[in-house]
Amino acid sequence: MGSSSKKKKEKQKDFVKPKLKVGKTKPKADNHTSTSFKAKAIVVGHQSLNTAAPTVQSQLKHNLTLLNHHAYTTRRDSLAHIASVFSSSPASNPPISYSVLLPALAPLIVDSTAPVRTQLLTLLNSLTKSKDPRQDAIIPVDAIQMHTPRFLLYIHSAMTHISAEIRANSTNFLSWLLDVVGEEAVRGAKGWGKTLKCWIVLLGWEGAKSGQSVRGSTIEFSDPGKNKKASLQHLGVLKQFLSTGILEEEVQLSYFDIKNRSLLLPHQYSDAYMMPKTSNIYGHLNLFGVLAENLSEEDAEGSAEDCDSRRRIMTNVFEGSIRTGLQARLQEGGEVGRAAGAVLKVLDKALKTEDNEMT
Repeated sequence: MGSSSKKKKEKQKDFVKPKLKVGKTKPKADNHTSTSFKAKAIVVGHQSLNTAAPTVQSQLKHNLTLLNHHAYTTRRDSLAHIASVFSSSPASNPPISYSVLLPALAPLIVDSTAPVRTQLLTLLNSLTKSKDPRQDAIIPVDAIQMHTPRFLLYIHSAMTHISAEIRANSTNFLSWLLDVVGEEAVRGAKGWGKTLKCWIVLLGWEGAKSGQSVRGSTIEFSDPGKNKKASLQHLGVLKQFLSTGILEEEVQLSYFDIKNRSLLLPHQYSDAYMMPKTSNIYGHLNLFGVLAENLSEEDAEGSAEDCDSRRRIMTNVFEGSIRTGLQARLQEGGEVGRAAGAVLKVLDKALKTEDNEMT
């Protein structure tokens, strides 16, 4: 009997709740492991054994890879780093090839976050436009011209993007490209007809030529102020685009320039025997193409080397939609109406010039 009562008391100890007193710590469990020891070694993961600092080229290549990072702050900071490195480097000796840099920057035109697109536009303006007219830009114009089709590809994607914010910022990049390369932006393949097609989609003028109702724009912000600002931006760049493509500049020559020109080019038809400035010098004859009156939007998306061919594409394919859309904007009045009227003046002046040349 004594042994059985002793066993019962030992079993009951496991279920006895200890009484805690104020100021005393709770007793430690039987399976407690002490962690009060201190380590005498520190292990660093991925520790580099190189004593030399990374080169500027390696840092730039690393930042170019970070342009695809999922965090927008990393992409933005990488663009800022690239801008600082190129700004401090001489234009004759770039730290990295332009054929590597420019193709990596173009896809950010359709980036999903506004800070990255803003930083990209700041980078492009600072590297391709010189503040001092006596000095050349950091990135030469020839390098931008070689990658103009790639930039146009992403600009077209931005102009027809599903996001309203990306569409609103798309013409900022088109304006930058027109400022830097000029006529080269509207001369190459997909440069004139494809861009005009994107303009019509962007401004909501698809059904204008067939007599359907004209939408105000594809910009649909909840704030009316943003809609007005985006419309003014689009119409201003459209004026710049049409002026570059179909409006020839009138150069006023001084008396001394005329005398020097007459000495260098004594014959009145000397210009016809000079080296051509475009590749397709007989494109205006349309020897192997479709008739001008039978042009479609697909036919108009090819290259338009000279101003005359761009005017024909405008007259036979896009003029009806653009003119109807501008007339609708003109009736709205205000700043938007004045901007639309300025675009109409450029269009009338360019096409009137074509009519005078034909007669």
